[in-house]
Formats: sequence, C-alpha cells, structure tokens
Amino acid sequence: MSTTPRERKTDYKSNPNGPETSGYRSYPAKQLAQYLRMEAERAGGDIYVNGDRLASDLDLPPGDIDRLLRELSGSTPGLSFSIATTTPRTVWRLSRPD
Repeated sequence: MSTTPRERKTDYKSNPNGPETSGYRSYPAKQLAQYLRMEAERAGGDIYVNGDRLASDLDLPPGDIDRLLRELSGSTPGLSFSIATTTPRTVWRLSRPD
C-alpha cells in the first residue's frame, strides 16, 4: 500500500527527532525554512508572506504555516523575520541578512 505525499508529511511530524528534521522542531518547519530561503534567493530582496499565501505551495493549512512562521522567526539561519502587518492575518517580511 503506497502513501500519499500528505501521509508522508504526517509520518515526519510523528518523529520530530528524526534525522530528516536537522535541528528543526518538525519536518514542516524544515520544509518551510527551505522554501522561504529559496523564495528570498529568487526574489533577490525582501519577500512578504503569510499562511494564506503559502498554504497551497506547501500543502499545509494556513494556521499551521502561521504557527511555523512564529516558530522560525527567531531561529532560522540565513533569514531575518519581522512583522509587516497584523491585520487581519499577520504578514511577515523576510529578508536575507547582509
């Protein structure tokens, strides 16, 4: 029986200390950090994101992404996070540190 990509993500979440997290609290946190680094590199400057904008790209609910953005905001090498606006959904400004 094969698993869908969504089910595989759940498997990673169930083992937060596994090798696939590499210092992140969960596989989705690592996945989001990698995605944001890639987007910042491609944009060549600041990017603005929120859970709603990223949900379909990452196949995660917007609320989970908002939670992960808060989690990553103080501990993601290569990215600097700041809150751009808080209404009605928090919009984050991400930049690459100089």
